[in-house]
Amino acid sequence: MESNAELLADRYGQKPASDPKRFRIFAIVGVVLMTITAMWFGFANYSPISHQDVGFRVISQWQTEVDFEVTKPTDATVICSIEALNNSYLAVGYVQVELGPSDFPTNRHTVSLNTTELAVTGLVDECWLR
Repeated sequence: MESNAELLADRYGQKPASDPKRFRIFAIVGVVLMTITAMWFGFANYSPISHQDVGFRVISQWQTEVDFEVTKPTDATVICSIEALNNSYLAVGYVQVELGPSDFPTNRHTVSLNTTELAVTGLVDECWLR
């Protein structure tokens, strides 16, 4: 009399034996690829420049001042775009300023923007290396 395992093997065929060495190799390759991908995304998003909005003042319907800080390498020159927005979040003023080398990595700046209508906020849109 055949056992259940032999009967099932005869009927459906033998199940191939699993190979733990093969599984281990695939797992190691997968972990290495995920680590490399994570490192690539980390390095791709690195920027030595950062900016922080400090405040703004609406001087008149036609002018707004924006205060901000920029952190950058001391010998680098960066360009920052500054916007003044109305209550519908539309840009009503825009200017690009160039900030040259400085003695300290973090510096505070005040920029005046001419506006086409009353602004309700002012902010730094982005900064990049020149």
